[in-house]
Amino acid sequence: MAAHALDSFLSQAAARCGAMPVATGAAIEPRYLEAARYGAGQAAALLRPASVAELAALLPLAARHGLRIVPQGAHTGLVRAGTPTDAQRDLLLATERLREVFELDLLDRTLRVSAGYRLSEINERLAPHGLMLPIDLSADPSVGGMLAHNTGGTRMLRFGDVRANTLGLTVVTAEGQVLRLGRGLQKDNAALPLQQLFIGSSGSLGVIAEATFKLARLPRQQAVALVAPNSLDAVLPLYQRLMDELGSLVSACEGISRAAFEAALSCGGERSRWFGGELPDYALLIELSSDLPADKLDLQALLQGWLEAEFGERVADAVLGADAACWALRHHISEGLRARGKVVGFDVSLPRRHFMAFREAGRAWLAEHFAPAELADFGHLGDGGMHFNLVWPKDAPLLDEAALRAGVYALVQRFEGSFSAEHGIGPQLQQSYWDLSAPELLDWSGRVQRLFDPAACLGLTVWGPPPR
Repeated sequence: MAAHALDSFLSQAAARCGAMPVATGAAIEPRYLEAARYGAGQAAALLRPASVAELAALLPLAARHGLRIVPQGAHTGLVRAGTPTDAQRDLLLATERLREVFELDLLDRTLRVSAGYRLSEINERLAPHGLMLPIDLSADPSVGGMLAHNTGGTRMLRFGDVRANTLGLTVVTAEGQVLRLGRGLQKDNAALPLQQLFIGSSGSLGVIAEATFKLARLPRQQAVALVAPNSLDAVLPLYQRLMDELGSLVSACEGISRAAFEAALSCGGERSRWFGGELPDYALLIELSSDLPADKLDLQALLQGWLEAEFGERVADAVLGADAACWALRHHISEGLRARGKVVGFDVSLPRRHFMAFREAGRAWLAEHFAPAELADFGHLGDGGMHFNLVWPKDAPLLDEAALRAGVYALVQRFEGSFSAEHGIGPQLQQSYWDLSAPELLDWSGRVQRLFDPAACLGLTVWGPPPR
């Protein structure tokens, strides 16, 4: 029956979409099936539509044949929401050919763009105009993928997440309707903001085909420092002083534990360059940026003066004038950790008042219950986000990852945090979502999902209660 349904679907899809590239079974290239850091998936077919019209034809056709559409952007995500799982039923819908629209409005400083464009492409084309889409990531996601998971990034402290920079969407529903949500205006209260439902929905309510973003000016200057606080107790007071005195200029404030620092250095670089080789227990990567030139506002002098005022009381040491090297260090952490063993990542966020307390409670809990684990946390202290990542050594006993996740997430709840800060919900976090969400939230979320996708033919995330 499944093979007949697939053959019938492909025949009708070809009649409606003409020469759209399609691959089935073993002909699907591995890059579409191999997730960023996990095992390979499987799919009945790979579809690569190139227009909103083709999307609108494919989605209801799949539903009528009892097949499931799994949207996929650049496949850089960590929760497996873009990795198909069923070789009989799943239709992998790659959005990489959705490139119909790239409309830049220099006066309104907005960009209407198709879902298949990548972040790097967008910023390359915006740079000559002195503009950028201010989402900064170590990966290179597509527009659709960023929106499906509401990407944040290292400069979220200054510019916000993707949601904060989105003024409108074009979405295709499971029924094949094309919804144009929002007019691309900064101020628009003329309708329910339905576009907000689709941002962060992991492709489960509809397929995002286009977006309108507000843009930011490229900075004309930046100043970066890697700072060693006097102690762990000084970290949050130092952050608060930074924001009180330089807040409107602060574009990033990242935290790096000693273990994460060591992992990054294992990818290359001179240890002696950083604090004379004596790595601190915790470091802060601070960046200031401005679109004013240095002759009007000298950020380097401003940052140096602020640090000098903090020396002794809150700051033990700092590295200035190594901007690119500081960011390279930050972006090499994940690579360095993977070389040490199995990386188990927790993308959590916390109220800043609990940030360091959670970190220490988590360290103690791991030492008691999962002693071989090496905690190497890092991430976005400035916006409350933490990559509470650990390495399970290659020669350690078999890891009970379910018990590990349950324990860490219980701690996250105790400290009033979120178990998924910016990676989204997908198969990797589905069970945790069910376990940790209130029944009334599951109920209403399920109602919304059934409204947009009554045949359950879109995406891998289930927002309602778990199936019985």
